[in-house]
Amino acid sequence: MPPPSARAFYLGVFLISGLLMALQIVQSRIFSVTTWYHISFLVVSVAMFGLTVGALKVHRGKEAEQRANYARDMADASFKFAIGILVALTGLMILPVLSEKLLYTLIVLPVVSAFALPPYYFAGVVLSLAITRAPYPAARTYGYDLLGAAAGCLLALFAMETVDAPTALMFLALLALASARCFGKIKPMPAAVVAGLACLGIALNLFSARPVIYPLYMKYKAWPQSILSYDKWNSISRLTVELELRDVEPFLWGPSPKLPKGLKGSYYILAVDGDAGAAINRWGGDKGRELDYLDYDVTTLAYSLPGLKTAGIIGLGGGRDVLSSLHAGMKSVTAMDVNNIQVSLLSKVEPFKSYAAIGDRKDVKLIHSEARSWFASNPDTFDLIQMSLVDTWAATGAGAFALSENGLYTVEAWKTFLSHLKPGGVLTVSRWYMQDAQSEGERLLSLTMGALFDAGAKDPRKHIFMATAQRIVTLVLSRDPFTPAQLDALEKRAKQMSFNVLVSPRKGVSGTEFAEVLAAKSRQALDLLEKTSEYDISPPTDRRPFFFNQVKIGNPRQVISLAAGDDHNAIVGHAHAIANLYIIMLFSLLMVVIAIVYPLRSEMKAGNKFVKAGTAWFVLIGLGFMLLEISLMQRMAVYLGHPAYGLGVVLFSLVLSTGCGSLLSDLFPLKSNRSRILWALGTGLAIAASVFFIDAAMTAFSGVNLFFRSLICVSVTAPLGFLMGYGFPTGMEMARQAHARSTAWFWGINGAAGVMGSSLAIAINIGAGIDRAMFISALCYAVLAVAVLAYQSEKKSR
Repeated sequence: MPPPSARAFYLGVFLISGLLMALQIVQSRIFSVTTWYHISFLVVSVAMFGLTVGALKVHRGKEAEQRANYARDMADASFKFAIGILVALTGLMILPVLSEKLLYTLIVLPVVSAFALPPYYFAGVVLSLAITRAPYPAARTYGYDLLGAAAGCLLALFAMETVDAPTALMFLALLALASARCFGKIKPMPAAVVAGLACLGIALNLFSARPVIYPLYMKYKAWPQSILSYDKWNSISRLTVELELRDVEPFLWGPSPKLPKGLKGSYYILAVDGDAGAAINRWGGDKGRELDYLDYDVTTLAYSLPGLKTAGIIGLGGGRDVLSSLHAGMKSVTAMDVNNIQVSLLSKVEPFKSYAAIGDRKDVKLIHSEARSWFASNPDTFDLIQMSLVDTWAATGAGAFALSENGLYTVEAWKTFLSHLKPGGVLTVSRWYMQDAQSEGERLLSLTMGALFDAGAKDPRKHIFMATAQRIVTLVLSRDPFTPAQLDALEKRAKQMSFNVLVSPRKGVSGTEFAEVLAAKSRQALDLLEKTSEYDISPPTDRRPFFFNQVKIGNPRQVISLAAGDDHNAIVGHAHAIANLYIIMLFSLLMVVIAIVYPLRSEMKAGNKFVKAGTAWFVLIGLGFMLLEISLMQRMAVYLGHPAYGLGVVLFSLVLSTGCGSLLSDLFPLKSNRSRILWALGTGLAIAASVFFIDAAMTAFSGVNLFFRSLICVSVTAPLGFLMGYGFPTGMEMARQAHARSTAWFWGINGAAGVMGSSLAIAINIGAGIDRAMFISALCYAVLAVAVLAYQSEKKSR
């Protein structure tokens, strides 16, 4: 087989790397549908593991033969990469990943990983051959690899906004076949079969009345198309609507025990990623007694306050909070949602538009926007702002633990909301509550107190009213101290409906964590609750925006005890998330040791002092890069409004700029040890400085639109990526000069560090904060100077 031209070769590397990145992002989206958000993070580890094992396969082959036949081998592996995508899709569509039994999940996860692994393995073979065996400069090849990965980020987001995720994977398989032709010929008959299967699947999904290829299971149960009346995907969700429930008991989150028997209602259940449910209630459009049942829900408690005329709704859902506002007599309602499908469903899609009857009303505005950025960029103020159980458990390739709603539950976000209340206005938020167990109510109260302290409230307790009904706690937070008339109205409604009042300016609280939070006299005292309380109930901030993770990640006994129990509540859900992070970290470690470190141990034993210094170099750049990448994604997701935006903007700009840095290193290499030390120290200093620059920039430009916020993020990530782009090719050049046969070990250990670094970054972000993880990343790069000194010492000793 004749070798490809340089142009065809670099194009093939670009395509394979782009498809690889797109595959990872789309698979993460599907995992978020079929499993919980915390398990979808497994894709990151499986991807990096597969790439490294593929590189190991190349290392263990015959180098001379591989150099002679690199084009043939790359074409063959690219073809198998296309097949691997379809194999991975099959596993994702048919396997029930989750069970309420933790043991079942532990058994099935390796099976799911085995289905997901093949495309990453074959992509690893292709890229390893390209960088270590093809007759082209490694730095330039690595640069095109990263440029392709950057383009893959955009490809994935475009594909998921255009078609459903399973169909997107089939398109990726077709493109993988095309990329194989860049390296050489592939067998026509097998290629035709693979292309035919992919095209058939695409046609069935795009042109059938209902999708044919879709996940058979979401979370714990089967979801056949026969029970759905609507099914649509985008880059942040799969939104389904079940068949209508007619003349049944009304849908209430926290119903009063006084709810009259015999009340009937009709509604659809809308679900995001198969779990975060909301009701689309049938409404005739008049203000008669059709919606009286809403008064019996504790989430509507704040509507009993006098003088309310305007409402802002955070999280449109099925439109029920809009109905509550209209039923209470609001003159103007503005509802916003980050998910364009939900806005479109109630404003354009029949029969749901007519069913809910809110899409065409002049007194209702339905806005597609992330709520926090909308408030920051608009001067509108409201008498009431409502946020009821906003938690879609969404995940993307951004690292999964970056829930989209985390940015709504921070001190900084609530200060923004409070600033958009009119005098006497209130923010009302409802969350999950358990009377005899830890719940989200304690942290909700802590967040409230933190926001009030930062807003300058002298006595936060005079601003807070909380009541419960069944498993729901509702907070009513006043911008100003409650007036007697307001407290009278709240207490009257609570008494009428037999809601249990937990916190009120007129009620003392003792002997609970609620009392512990209320006793805090300062913001600093609230922050100390992380250490003094059994659970982490300290106020979440933009630097540590993990409202949903109250279980302490540094307390394995607590985590395992809760996760292994039979209780079903929010805290147990948090424990399952952390327990699965433990499992993924352990699973990653075992994969790294068994499949990478152990087979390559002979390289380390046979090496010299430089091999040890080089090992430190590639471990540090692997850890440092992943710590920074995951941290920037999570931090920027809060600012941009959703993990999908954090993924698209941060990953694209970071990988693109890293690729540019790698290409530049080929033209202007770091030849002297002095320049390498200065680069290492300068990169570490730049990463550390970015922590403070990010905070300042996000505060100064909080009110600009998404485009300009994206530019702010790029201004941070691009320079850092450019600097980090020198790390890998510089290390490889030092290895070539000092100990050429150790390059395979360095490649493998760099991949191993990446596998571990991704999960380690999440653990540090949750346990210590995003800024701490970024500082550790800066330290990793700065310490590279020591590895350079060791390299210099070894050269002198020869």
